This record gives sequence, C-alpha cells and structure tokens, in this order.
Amino acid sequence: MSIDDKNEAQFFYRMVDMGTNENLSITEIRYLRVTNIASILGAIFNAIWMLISFNLTEAPIIYGSNALLGLMFLIVLIFNNNGWRILATVWLTITSYISVLLFLFLLGYSSGVAFICFLIIILPYMTFPRKARKLAHGFSVLACLTLIVTVLLQSNINAHYDEVDPYLSQVVNISITGFICLALIWSMSVLIDRSEESLMVEQKKTDDLLHNILPVNVAKDLKETGRTIPQRHENVTILFTDFKDFTELVASISEITLVNELNDIFGRFDEIVEAAGVEKIETIGDAYLAACGLGEGITEENAINCITAAQEMIHYLEERNSNHEIKWRMRVGIHSGPIVAGVVGKKKFRYDLFGDTINTASRMESSGEPGEINISGLTYQLVKNDIDCEYRGKIHAKGKGEMEMYFVK
Repeated sequence: MSIDDKNEAQFFYRMVDMGTNENLSITEIRYLRVTNIASILGAIFNAIWMLISFNLTEAPIIYGSNALLGLMFLIVLIFNNNGWRILATVWLTITSYISVLLFLFLLGYSSGVAFICFLIIILPYMTFPRKARKLAHGFSVLACLTLIVTVLLQSNINAHYDEVDPYLSQVVNISITGFICLALIWSMSVLIDRSEESLMVEQKKTDDLLHNILPVNVAKDLKETGRTIPQRHENVTILFTDFKDFTELVASISEITLVNELNDIFGRFDEIVEAAGVEKIETIGDAYLAACGLGEGITEENAINCITAAQEMIHYLEERNSNHEIKWRMRVGIHSGPIVAGVVGKKKFRYDLFGDTINTASRMESSGEPGEINISGLTYQLVKNDIDCEYRGKIHAKGKGEMEMYFVK
C-alpha cells in the first residue's frame, strides 16, 4: 500500500471514529461508528446524483438539492464529534427521509427511489443508541408507512423534472441502495466481531483476575450462581511461613522499601507454589499461607508437594540474602488434616480456610527455627517413606500442648 493510500485509509478511519471516547461502551461505539459510516455513504449517494444530474440535466434544483443533502449527511459527523449522539442519529434519519421525498417529487416513483425506504426501515436499529430505541421504532414505522403509501399511490407520483431517464434513475438508485446495504451490513458484522473479540479479551482478564483471588471451582460457582457453598476437605496439607524479627525489620526500613521487598519475595513464592501444585490462599502481613489437597488428590502427595515448595522457598531466600542488603530469615510450618474452605462476605470476596488444621500449621511455624521446615507428627507419617526428617521430640505449642515435631532434612 502506497503512502497516499495509507493516508486516505487513516483519514477514513478518523471519520468513522469521530465521537468515540473511552467513556463509551463497546456497544455504544459500534452504533456510533455505523452512524458515521451511514452518513458518509449518504453523502456519497448524493454526490453521485449531483454529478449525474449536473451532466444530464439543466435543472439546478436537482444537483443543487443533492449537494445540500450531501452536506446535511456530513453534519452527522459534526454532531457525533460533539457528543450529540441522539441528535446525530435523528438528523441522519430525517435527512434520509427528506432525500426520498425529494426524489419522489423531482423524479417520480419510476425513479426507483422507493427502494431506499427499505434501507430507512432498518437504519434506525443500526444507528440509534439503546436509550433512544423508542425513537428508532417511530422512524422505522414512519418509513414503512411511507413505502406502503408510495406503492399504493405510485400512479399519482409523477416526475416534476423528466430530464433524467427513469431507467437510468432506477439503475442508479437500486444499485447504490444495494451497495449501501452491503456496506452497512459488512461494517456491522466487522464491528460486531471486533466487539466480541474485545469482550472475550476483557472476559479473560476478568477470569484471570478472579482466578488469582479464588480457586477455579469457586470462581466458577460465583460466576454461575453468585454464591458458593463451603466445602469440607479431609486430606489437606497446610504450609505456613513467617519471618523472624519482622517487627524490628519494619522499624529499620521505609514503608515503600518494605512493600517492594515483600512484593518481590511473595511474587517468587507464588511461582514456586504454583509449580509445586500448591494453592496460594493469602498473605497476612509477613505471613504466607498455602494449601495442597483442596482438589482432593493423594494425601501423601499433598504433603510432599508442600514440603517441596517450602524447600524451594528457603533455597530462594538463601540465594536472595547473599545478594541483598536486607536479610530475611523465614520459619516454615506444615501440618495435615481436615479443613473447611469457603468465601467470606458479600463484597471484596475473600477465600479462606477454617479449622484446627490451620491453627496447628501456624503453631508448627512459630515453634520452628529460621531456615528450617517444621512439620507435625501427622504430616511426618505421610512423608516418612519419601523424605528424611529429624525428630525433635515433643515440644510445647501455644494452645495445643505437647506435640511431636520434625525438621525436614
């Protein structure tokens, strides 16, 4: 495509997009663009007739009126550009209607101009915004009645200027009307396809955002029914992490630095747990909570997956600490057992886990040591054949009493 062709195409697209802005919905933009396209086609229709009548007739009223109607069609673009959507569509429809009546007066029924009434019948539904749908009904009914009356009285509708051959008039009017219908329908189909593609992209963004907040099955329930039913899961392994001396660290650095640090660390943790098949649940301050087994699965694998993720987390922090001024020392606690999962609240949905298993995992973390993975006796029984562990004995856990604990080697 040459530079001139590209410039012409860009000029046409700018005309079609006149009046569009980010505050309009996809549907509103589609109606607006069709309105602009229809006004441009109307101006072209009258421009063609102006040239034909200028060369074949000596009646200034014919080519002069077509020139005026062509300008009236282009005024639609100005109205849309100023945000006067309803005025623009009303002006377009009235101009189209005047064009038909004027042709009937000048060239008579035999000119074939009555065919344009079919176009005016459907045009309001392609151009009027939804809030002006009643106006669209009215103009369509008016065009339909005009067509009926014109056909019934065709013998009485004679040309006042018979300098144009009726056969030529029919060929021009019917051909251009067919072309305009084709152009409008094609434009409408292209714009609908683009709208659907845009909606699909936005829907995917929404789904991705929802899936970042909620598990897939919970998000599906919320989208389909608007609510979720709490579910009990019998064989879940909980991974709980926390940073040692976090309060002292917060006091020594700025808030922005703290947020950036946690965002960097937790962002990497998200990648690690996803790769290990573990579901991130939430972060609370410096605490990170994840779970495996919410989709059921093999109990032993749930525990192994959580331990694998914890090992990767600790390894990542060790590497990071060697290259950063701020040193993070993390404890990890893991426990297995039943939990209840569900969405709490009606706004700003929050997916959460409930049950003593969560509390016990937290106690495993607080009873551990930085750089170590402290697991409960129940979790040890699940992984003892696959992972080496060091028995720590029975250790007092707040609110739980004496509990058997193990460090993962």
